[in-house]
Amino acid sequence: MSLTAVTRFHSAAGQEAALVELLTEGRNRMRSAEGCKSFDVFRDEAEGQSFMFVQQWSSHEAHDAAFAELILQSGHLEKVIAALDEPIVQNIYEVVP
Repeated sequence: MSLTAVTRFHSAAGQEAALVELLTEGRNRMRSAEGCKSFDVFRDEAEGQSFMFVQQWSSHEAHDAAFAELILQSGHLEKVIAALDEPIVQNIYEVVP
């Protein structure tokens, strides 16, 4: 079953540019993965330290495999976490028929 993941990030003060680079790099890695239908990065217009991923995947398994290989194993997640001042929040949605 396909899924949509919405992930929120809040950069530490002065880390906005670094976080944009990291989020863009992560998005580009994941976009190339099998099962990725779309993957976009958004910045909140009203609050420039807030960012969001909106991802669509063919399945949970495809997302989880890509995340483990391309983000966790590479150490990329630790770099992202270091640029944040709040925990990452992720919600997973499925299409309602």
